[in-house]
Amino acid sequence: MRNRSFLALIAVLSFSGLCWPQSGTGGTSSANSTSAPEGKDFDGYHVEQSIELGYRFTEQAGSGQMFDTLLNQHTGPRFLDQTLSMHSLNNTGVLFDDLSVSSFGWGGDPENVGRVRVSKNKYYDFNFLFRRDQNFFDYDLLANPLNPATSTPNIPVTFSPHQMQIRRRMYDSSLTLLPQSKVSFRLGFSRNRSEGPSLSSFHEGTDPLFNQLWNVSSNQFNFGVDLKVLPRTNISYDQFLEYDKNDTDYTLNPFAQFLLPNGEPVSLGLPINSKASQPCGTVFTKGFVNPSCNGYFAYSRIQRVRTSTPTEALSFQSNPSKKVNLVGRVTYSSADLNSPFSEFFDGLVTRTGERQFTFSGPASVQRVAATGDLGVTVALTNSISLNDDFRYDNWHIPGIWNSSSTATEGLPVGGRVTLLSPLGPTTTATDFIVNFLGQKSFYNVFQIAYSPSKHFGMHVGYRFRHRHVFKAEPEDVPDPESGLGELEGDSIEVNEHTPLFGFWIRPMDSLRISLDAESTSADNIITRISPRQQQNYRARANYKPVRWATISGSVNAWVSRNGTLDTQYKQHYTNVGFLTSLMPNDRWGFDLSYNYTDALQNALICYNSTIPVVGTTVGGCPTFDSTDNPNPNQVLSTYINHTHYFNGSLMFKPVKRVTTRIGYGLTSTNGDTTLLNPLQPLGPLNFTYHQPLASLSYELVKYWTVNAYWNYDQYNEGSFVGPTNPRYFHDNRTVLSVKYSF
Repeated sequence: MRNRSFLALIAVLSFSGLCWPQSGTGGTSSANSTSAPEGKDFDGYHVEQSIELGYRFTEQAGSGQMFDTLLNQHTGPRFLDQTLSMHSLNNTGVLFDDLSVSSFGWGGDPENVGRVRVSKNKYYDFNFLFRRDQNFFDYDLLANPLNPATSTPNIPVTFSPHQMQIRRRMYDSSLTLLPQSKVSFRLGFSRNRSEGPSLSSFHEGTDPLFNQLWNVSSNQFNFGVDLKVLPRTNISYDQFLEYDKNDTDYTLNPFAQFLLPNGEPVSLGLPINSKASQPCGTVFTKGFVNPSCNGYFAYSRIQRVRTSTPTEALSFQSNPSKKVNLVGRVTYSSADLNSPFSEFFDGLVTRTGERQFTFSGPASVQRVAATGDLGVTVALTNSISLNDDFRYDNWHIPGIWNSSSTATEGLPVGGRVTLLSPLGPTTTATDFIVNFLGQKSFYNVFQIAYSPSKHFGMHVGYRFRHRHVFKAEPEDVPDPESGLGELEGDSIEVNEHTPLFGFWIRPMDSLRISLDAESTSADNIITRISPRQQQNYRARANYKPVRWATISGSVNAWVSRNGTLDTQYKQHYTNVGFLTSLMPNDRWGFDLSYNYTDALQNALICYNSTIPVVGTTVGGCPTFDSTDNPNPNQVLSTYINHTHYFNGSLMFKPVKRVTTRIGYGLTSTNGDTTLLNPLQPLGPLNFTYHQPLASLSYELVKYWTVNAYWNYDQYNEGSFVGPTNPRYFHDNRTVLSVKYSF
């Protein structure tokens, strides 16, 4: 439930990209040109080109962590934007007929993009896209132990134990040969590479902080052929080969590291709460770490994950007659994952008395998946049509792990095992673990559409979805030599029935209103919060009274619930928004948009705490078990979120050479949730984010424009800060640039 609180914060990242202008991004800076590029003709090509260079000045106050998490735009020179377009006047280019190159963000911004497209009529079409982003994330409430100030000692955690500074580079390229011929070929390659430092944590005795050196890559190759030898029919075959690697390792970070009486350093972990005996009741004695505490001398985890996924796909699209349209696709893939695993711990787990343990062994998993899709549309008359879509999905994932573990107990000193205890006897164990997870599902959607005129139309339909999930383990302990025994496990079948209805009206050419509704009921559930009933209602209106004005609005309401006694799950999500755009002439224009979301989720949860929250039934959890589920308390947990998004901008040209823009963006949330820790602030459930902005462009001479962009950001949370650093910040970002375009 706590992780859902960060959805609103993530929305800020998305919304900030909508506010015009984000200084230094390519799309917005181009919009400030006082006149559209005219282009020039060179040697049989029509050429248009622009380039914008500038310098960003950033002044920031408050939390640098939050500024970098949301923006990370600092002072320095920037290559803001570049475009180049070449088009052959008569399709007589020697090497190409069309060429376009565009890029933005170079010189130090966290996002950079470069795109190239080149084509030769009838012969080839080539596309290349490069993207790079620096993902700095340090929201200090995420995974924070919230160490209380009343603890002795008091060691606050002022950063996120799961922070990251990941650089991601993405390459996408595709080549189509003979695109207009009856037989054409497609080649493609994509690469996604992520690397950089990050942090993580782990629970065993205490919760140590780990250095997590992120190292993940994915490469995909694809080959395809398109056949257009039959009338009004296209048949395509594709072969995809994907290879993934994950070489992310974990090592102990020396956070909260102090000396034992013998002078040896030990890490006490992230949670320091002496009153809750974390990592023990009395942490220090005579200035040294209490040897009876949980602690870590060393830890490492190495896991080299390798995955290969070949996939075949055959698809077709056909119009055998003017009244019939057919589309279909079948795919088959078989993925193999192999991973050695090696884990080492040296320290003390007071619960078990272990001083060292190791855990290792190879693991392998296979995923076999087959899918099939078929869609048919038949126009019975000019006003009545039938549509049927069918999808079949069948996948299963068998996995094995041949593991080996050792556990070394400490020899008691003074009647108990401590961090100073010498190593004692070592116990070795092996285990051959087998698991199987599979699902077969299909759904079918049938609809009838009726449109008697251009002023009215409607459709009714029915969707049926069936799922069969099987999760199993061998009945007997498997032997790696003799193979697997008979599998037994849980088998769940779910049938969902959904009637569909919708209509649209167009009382005048400038106004269109549509409404869609559906209601789903299920006879079973797969998880506790899988809904048994769902309703979804969507409405949209679009009004264009004159050529230069557009007004649109939408409503999306979704309700789901599962009323079983041990769940009592309820959820609703409502989204309402409108957009207004006015552009009567090239002298001024106005845009205004607003969006509101209302989200609620309730469900019974079980938890363990000596300080139960209001509404708790102590010892009332029906699934309580001292071994498998040692959480006796039950409470109806609630998550409520209300989010307002607002964005407005005004463009005005007082004289021909000058263009001004002003705007304002706002994101505001208020909500509440069940907090099991009284030190937990609401954080992203209660914040405001202001983003006023302005720009000025002046055309010096033909082709040359000077620009000034200004952005202001202010982020502030409305709840108390908690035992962390304040997350408030504000900044001024100013970009001065010069642009050349023709």
